[in-house]
Amino acid sequence: MDYCKYHPLSGATYFCAQCQLHVCDKCTDDDAAHRGAIHCIHCSAPMEELVSANSFVPFWRRLQEAFKYPMNSSTISLIIGTALLSAIAIKLYWIFTLVLGLIAAGAILKYSFRCLEKTAEGEMSAPDITDAYEGGIILLLQLIILTVILSASVAASAYFLGVTAGGIVGFLAIVCFPAMLIRFAQTASFFEALNPVAAIGLITTIGLPYGLLMGFILIMMSSVAVLQEMINAVFPAGTYFLQSIVSNYYYIVIFHIMGYMLFQYQRELGFVARASHEDDEDTRTDIDRILARMDVSLKEGHYENLVNLYHKAFKQFPLEKQFFDKYFDLIYFCKKSALMEDFALTYLHFTLQQKRFDRLTVIYKQILVVAPDYIPNNPAMRLQLADLHKQKGDLKLAVKLLNGMHKLYPDFVELVKAYELLTECLELMPKMEVQAEKCRRLIDQIKSKQKENAEAQAQVAKEAKTEQTKEKKLSNSVFELVPLDKPKATTPPESTQNPKDLPLIEFKL
Repeated sequence: MDYCKYHPLSGATYFCAQCQLHVCDKCTDDDAAHRGAIHCIHCSAPMEELVSANSFVPFWRRLQEAFKYPMNSSTISLIIGTALLSAIAIKLYWIFTLVLGLIAAGAILKYSFRCLEKTAEGEMSAPDITDAYEGGIILLLQLIILTVILSASVAASAYFLGVTAGGIVGFLAIVCFPAMLIRFAQTASFFEALNPVAAIGLITTIGLPYGLLMGFILIMMSSVAVLQEMINAVFPAGTYFLQSIVSNYYYIVIFHIMGYMLFQYQRELGFVARASHEDDEDTRTDIDRILARMDVSLKEGHYENLVNLYHKAFKQFPLEKQFFDKYFDLIYFCKKSALMEDFALTYLHFTLQQKRFDRLTVIYKQILVVAPDYIPNNPAMRLQLADLHKQKGDLKLAVKLLNGMHKLYPDFVELVKAYELLTECLELMPKMEVQAEKCRRLIDQIKSKQKENAEAQAQVAKEAKTEQTKEKKLSNSVFELVPLDKPKATTPPESTQNPKDLPLIEFKL
C-alpha cells in the first residue's frame, strides 16, 4: 500500500508519473478550471487515480470505526433478537433447544459472513439483516464440519506422528483458521476453504498484518471471557442473554475487520473494489485548495512560495482568521524578525477587529520574542496595548509603549488619555514619583496646547465662515445698466477720420 508523501498516515489516492509522487485527495489540484480532472499540485500534470484500497488506513488504526460498525438499528436488533432466541431456547425441551439454537447461531453467522463479503467489496456500512435469514443453518453446519475436520487432523497427527507433530499441526490449524474463513467467504466453496495451500498463500500475501489480526482476535476472545465473568457476577439472572449479546457483537466486529483486510490488500489478492462511504466527502473550497498548497510548500521547504501564498490569501480572503493565525505562527517559529515587523501591526489590528482582546497581550509578547525592540507605529494601538498590559500588571511594558508619544504623535486625539494612563502606571511603580509629577505637568501643557489649537481652529473656521457669507452676498447682488445721455445733434466735421476712442460703459450698483 502506498501512502501520501505529505500525510504518511493517509493512503495515496493519486500518482504523478512526472514527479513520481503519491498523494492523497487533499494534496491534489482539483481546480474547476481543470474540468473535473485531477492535476499535480507541483507540475500541474494530470494524475493517475489509484485503486481505492489506498484511501484507507490499516485496520489497526481504525479500530474505533470497526467497533462502531454494528451500531445501527437493524444490526442491533439482530444481535438482541438472536441472543433472546438463544436464551429462550435453553429453557425448552432439548430438541427445541437444538433447533432454535441452530437458527440463532446460523443467523448471526450468516450475517457475519455477509459483513465480511460487503466490507471486502468496499462497503463500509453494515448490510441489511435480511441476508441473515437464508442459508444460515447450512453455513453453520459447513463450519462445524470444517472445525471437525481440522480437529480430526490434529488428533490424527498426534496419534500417528507424535505429540510434537500434533502440536505443530494444531498450531497451524489455529493460525490458518481465520484465513480459511476468509477464503470460504471469498469463494463460497467449502473445498476451497479446506485447501491449506490457498490459506497459507493468503497469509503470506498479507504478511505481518495477518499476525496482528490473529493477536487482535485473541485479545477480543479474552475480553469476551472477562465480560462474561463480569456479567455473571453482576446480572446472574440474565447471564446467558447478555453473554450472547456480547458474543454476537464481537462476531460481527471480527468478520468486518477480516473483510477490511481483504479490501486493504485487494491488489495483492488479485481483485479491485471501489469504496462506498456512508457520507460523501464535502466539496473542496478555494480556502481548502490554498491551505493544501500551503501545507505542501511548508513540508517541501519552499518558504518564499509559502509567503507569497499567504499574501495572496490575505487579499482574496481578508476576513479568514486561520490565514492570519497560521502566517503569524510561521513567522514566530521561524524567527523571521523582518517579516514579523512588517506583519505585526496588521495582525494586531486584525485581532482587535475580531474582538479577541485576551489574545492581544499574548501576541505582542510573542512579537517581542522575535523582534525585541518592536513598538507599533500607531498611537491608538499603543494606547490599547498599554491599557491591556496595565490590567495584566505589566507596568514596565505599558510605560514603554506610552513613553514619547507626545513627540511622535502630537496631534493624536487621545494623547491626554495616553499620558493619564502613563501617570497611573508610574504612580504604581516604586521610586517613580518624580516622573509621575513630570507627566502631570506634561498633561497640563498638552491640554493647554490642545486648547490653544482648538481656539485657533475655531477662529480660522469663523473667519472662513465670514468670508463665505460675504461671497454669498456678493453672488446675490444685482447689477443695473445706466444708460448714457443722448448727444446733441451737431454738424459732423468735413473730415472723414473716425473718432479715436469711444467712452466706456459704466455699471452702477
